[in-house]
Amino acid sequence: MSAFIRSIEGKIFSLDHNKKEIALAIDEILGGQAQKKQIVFSLDPNVRITDISNQPMKLVGLKADDKVEVGYTRDKSQRTALFIKIIS
Repeated sequence: MSAFIRSIEGKIFSLDHNKKEIALAIDEILGGQAQKKQIVFSLDPNVRITDISNQPMKLVGLKADDKVEVGYTRDKSQRTALFIKIIS
């Protein structure tokens, strides 16, 4: 059975190169109110990272507050990023 790939947009809150993790800050709407939320993703060993022009880039090129789209799979509470694309 293949994994379902989901995607989400948000701003990079933090990036841990040693743990290979990225945290996104998103606005979640609950009861008509926007609330800030952080979501942590582990990075797939073959994660594909692209800039706004869809050109490949390295993990070190990402920085806090970059607005990105993350494509990921989820297994219980574990989210694994398969691709990260800078969108603005």
